[in-house]
Amino acid sequence: MLFILDSNQYIFAFGLAKKPSCQVLLDMLAENPFSFRVRIPRFIIEEVRKHLTPEEFKECILFILELTAIDEDEIITFGLGSKYEAMGLKAADAFIAAYTEWVGADILVSENRHFLSRQANLPFKVLTAESCLKLIKSSLRK
Repeated sequence: MLFILDSNQYIFAFGLAKKPSCQVLLDMLAENPFSFRVRIPRFIIEEVRKHLTPEEFKECILFILELTAIDEDEIITFGLGSKYEAMGLKAADAFIAAYTEWVGADILVSENRHFLSRQANLPFKVLTAESCLKLIKSSLRK
């Protein structure tokens, strides 16, 4: 199963305002690399950098580099991003949605209410960290 984690997942896992479900989710994904894969675009890295201290960001980027490679943003076509902007997403959210579709991810994990309210018309599932943890735990039990 392929996951995209929105910037807020990393920020809540490594930043000052911790959210336990985000921390646990990252740990579970890292502990099960054969069952769950993660991709990340440079855009999300830059968003995370803006919201973490240098020390927090260093810890986060080391974690990310152990988990996956960083994709350059230019791989996403303009038309795909425009499709999501036309659906009413802000430019940054449209890019993340386009990236999620482009890599063929099954799930976008986000705490962003804009994504969570538009689940029905997206080609991938949008889950909060808490909902994603439930899904992962049930798939590991099988």
